[in-house]
Amino acid sequence: MKKLKAIFSLILLGMFGVTACQDDDHALGALLSPSDISIKVVQDLSLDPGGNTVILINETPETISMWDYQTGRSTRTIDTVRYAFAGDYTIKFSAVTGGGIVELPAKTITVTQNNLNYVNDPLWTALSGGPGNEKTWILDIDAHHFDGPLYFYGTDTGWEGVCTKAGGDCWNWNPDYKGNSWLMPYGDYGTITFSLKGGATVTANHPMIPGKGTETGTYFLDAAKKTLTLTGASILHDASRDACVADWGNIRLLTLTENSMQLAVLRKSSCEGPALLVYNFVPKE
Repeated sequence: MKKLKAIFSLILLGMFGVTACQDDDHALGALLSPSDISIKVVQDLSLDPGGNTVILINETPETISMWDYQTGRSTRTIDTVRYAFAGDYTIKFSAVTGGGIVELPAKTITVTQNNLNYVNDPLWTALSGGPGNEKTWILDIDAHHFDGPLYFYGTDTGWEGVCTKAGGDCWNWNPDYKGNSWLMPYGDYGTITFSLKGGATVTANHPMIPGKGTETGTYFLDAAKKTLTLTGASILHDASRDACVADWGNIRLLTLTENSMQLAVLRKSSCEGPALLVYNFVPKE
């Protein structure tokens, strides 16, 4: 069971979750074959004639789901995904079992119509400018809106700084960059552009991290949960902390308005302990 605990920990590290395992004395189960894993990917045409609403179902007991549906990821046994734009989407699934991880062949679904209701939300508009538009952001290294480009928060801090758990890990340190320039070198940290021109795409360039260069991918904003998922790209950040975050595309929104944005990622335990690294952004223009 210790092996399963380790695997599960790696899966959820970037999702800000801590999940308890059962008794460590139980023996590991046998590794299942792909034929032992049963899943369903169902397009609900009663909700969307274009197939925009997709229901993901893992029917295999005693397994942990790992969904990658191109615009985001999920570990739910049953989840609902809504695609705003027409196109082909690849859905990947892996199951964490007692004997290890089992990967299934990818499935491709086709969405035949746009349904812009799924991105017609004030937060989507603040992030991207709304359907048919795009918006470019930069780190607030010059303290135009915030006191600096990087704050630190406890791991149970949520939207607008509210503590999500009674007695939880809720604290904050908001250093001003002028007096704490040691936090990261001054420089051009590039741009990140969120587009809704025919699809939810993201482009990020990282001049301060040459190994990353320019990244292009997709994104999904969950307005209800206040989370942002990037696939194929990462948010702008400093090189010194690049290895301290397991998943730079797994983001918690702390604030998002037309003129400012705070994106939080989980720092690894090995880098001075778990905490939310909160990167502060302003529009480029």
